[in-house]
Amino acid sequence: MHQLTIYQPIEPSNKNKFVGQKLPLKLKQIWAIRIRLELFHKKKI
Repeated sequence: MHQLTIYQPIEPSNKNKFVGQKLPLKLKQIWAIRIRLELFHKKKI
């Protein structure tokens, strides 16, 4: 008896995703990060 094996190609993990450098942060995002860091440090003290 012969066994048939079905070949399934392995897809890359980054298929349909953007590759390369990410876009720089926007000013609004920078300020949001700064505020979160300040609040975290105040809470910690």
